[in-house]
Amino acid sequence: MNTGSIALKNLKRHKWKTAFLIFSLALGVATVLAVYNIVQTMQLELGDQLDEFGANIVIAPRTEGVELSVGDTHVGQVIFEMENLSTADLERIDEIEERRSINIISPKIIADVDVAGQKALLVGMDPRLEFSMKPWISLHQENVGETGNDLALLELPPDGVLLGFSAARALGKSTGEPLQLNGEPFQVTGVLGETGGEEDGLIFADLAAAQALLGRPGEFSMVEISAYCNFCPIEEIVAQLQEVLPGSQVTALRQSALLRKETMDRYAAFGYTLSGIVLLVTSLGIFNTMLSFVRERTREIGILRAIGFRRSHLLQIIFLEALYVSIPGGAVGYTAGILIARLAGPFLAQMQIQVPWRPELLLPAMLLAVALTLVSSTVAALKAAALEPAEALRFY
Repeated sequence: MNTGSIALKNLKRHKWKTAFLIFSLALGVATVLAVYNIVQTMQLELGDQLDEFGANIVIAPRTEGVELSVGDTHVGQVIFEMENLSTADLERIDEIEERRSINIISPKIIADVDVAGQKALLVGMDPRLEFSMKPWISLHQENVGETGNDLALLELPPDGVLLGFSAARALGKSTGEPLQLNGEPFQVTGVLGETGGEEDGLIFADLAAAQALLGRPGEFSMVEISAYCNFCPIEEIVAQLQEVLPGSQVTALRQSALLRKETMDRYAAFGYTLSGIVLLVTSLGIFNTMLSFVRERTREIGILRAIGFRRSHLLQIIFLEALYVSIPGGAVGYTAGILIARLAGPFLAQMQIQVPWRPELLLPAMLLAVALTLVSSTVAALKAAALEPAEALRFY
């Protein structure tokens, strides 16, 4: 009779305890796997949402200033714009090494325009790029048409403008009405909903039309960039942009990037802490059950020692029992963990996520089950091996 067959017979004789071991191990592995999958999916989903929620790098023309003072009194500062951004600069941005880490590049031109004797701020931009980067901007409810509130789908004609909520109210204009900018005729294509931000006071126009109106074809006032920030190297992107655009000022909006990283870290810390607690509880359950196995079989262990089984044989028996339990426990835990993550993920995350089947996690789940069971059974195995035959045979 070898140690493997003895281990199997022992497990079969204690069916309820064996079933409890498999169940507790499967529950532990399933919980850890479910939490890991939900956290990972949440990180990716939140990262994707945040990546599309505004710019985190701004490129502007480099400026130089001269301080003006009379005696010890500071009067002011004169700013000289040294160089404008151009189409050639956009081509250079496309050529940097970390281009794959950039999501949206939105160039724009910004200038004061005359509107019926009033000064207003005009922003020339590409609606598809600008409003994909800033999805919180939407049309006023009364202006929602076939495209709904998705301004990234809006076709803005060359003679059309979008008015911010406050700008429309100050100018007394609504959708469909004519509007003159610097004496040139335009038509109000839509009015934006109130955001409470700077967008409320702006007039938005097609980029090429704004450049033509201002007499600055091919020029830009600034370029806003939204970089993928799940794993994006912001510092490297900024360094590369500064290298290819030496006449420009490249600024990383660190607050945006740090907010994304902090959000991801909080979810990850919660998930890993919960996983650690579950593993600890599962390990204690296996530890107690394996010790119970040894206590109940003290006399049997004494007989095995008396007929010639060495301490190493007893260690093998206990560890083989743990191994035999861990294989089905790991397989059931993997399946249950994926199912729990898929079914409970959207509820626990409070967001629409789709947890995928991940067959590549089957092997790690099995290894986790084996390692957890073997480690938790070490004390029981050592206790069994330490029993002396005479002492064990006296046990009733």
